[in-house]
Amino acid sequence: MSPTARVDVKMLAMQQILGLTGTPEGISTISSCPSLLSTLVNLLSDPPVSIDASLAMINLSTDPTTTSHLLSLTPVPTLVKTISNKDLGDKMASILSNMTRETSNSNSVYQQMITANITISSIVDLLCTAGTSLHYLGPFLSNLSQISEVRRDLMDKETNLFGRLLPFTQYQGSVVRRGGIVAVIRNCCLSTSDHEWLLDDDLNLLSHMLLPLAGPTPEDWADDEVEKLPMDLQYLDEDKKVESDDDIRKMLLEGLNQLCATRNGREMFRSRNVYLILRELHQRDANREVRLAAENIIDILIKTEEEINIDNYKEVEVPENMHEKFQHMDAQYLS
Repeated sequence: MSPTARVDVKMLAMQQILGLTGTPEGISTISSCPSLLSTLVNLLSDPPVSIDASLAMINLSTDPTTTSHLLSLTPVPTLVKTISNKDLGDKMASILSNMTRETSNSNSVYQQMITANITISSIVDLLCTAGTSLHYLGPFLSNLSQISEVRRDLMDKETNLFGRLLPFTQYQGSVVRRGGIVAVIRNCCLSTSDHEWLLDDDLNLLSHMLLPLAGPTPEDWADDEVEKLPMDLQYLDEDKKVESDDDIRKMLLEGLNQLCATRNGREMFRSRNVYLILRELHQRDANREVRLAAENIIDILIKTEEEINIDNYKEVEVPENMHEKFQHMDAQYLS
């Protein structure tokens, strides 16, 4: 496995290692051998075996403990640099996505990026120019957006990285990329202090989040109701399809729910007749979790602000016993 070994010997050894990574026992064995992990990282830059090495790394990085061991070898600069390789780029993106699934590992990856001067802007650039490849940069960016500093970079008003990502809510080339970007948007909606900017007409976030949830405009909707909707949601054609992926629809609704936390957000939703789109989705969607997510927003919007009587829902402290009661009610609904 050493760089100076004969090519045929390295290839045979690498195939054996790749086979081992196909089982939990094999991953555990390799994880306990730091020198072997280090060799695998180095072989990513060795063309005769780099593809098999990258496939082995994909398998190894699915295990959080093994990922922690891999990250101790500071592989992130190598992974990002190798993304430009047309044969390895997709695999590198998959490894980065796997490595950042756990929050602790995600933080380690981000710190290595900072040390290597790899910016969030450069990852967004790669994602936006990758065409039909590097789809797993979407989940990678989503995982990183669990980190508050990453969300701050994404929502920097000067760079407008967030705005560049919004069209991907309608990207049909890959459900992986589309889902990753929708998760980024949902995570950014957690930042209540940014809601005013997120709901600014110039950004047009609301349309980008609602459009995947909307089907053809029903004929029985009155014109005055339709014309209150955001412009992009008005009079949709018969061929307009609702987002097909259950998880993506649910994440969009979770993000919209976050935007309802403040009075300004709720009043904007009512003025734009968001209820209309959600009601139609709730009536027609076959997925119980999606219907529940839509219902949670509808329950907020049909109340008056006098009934709600609080500006920010997130400032309400819910007793633990009520948490348990709500979770039990949701579980009953879903069953």
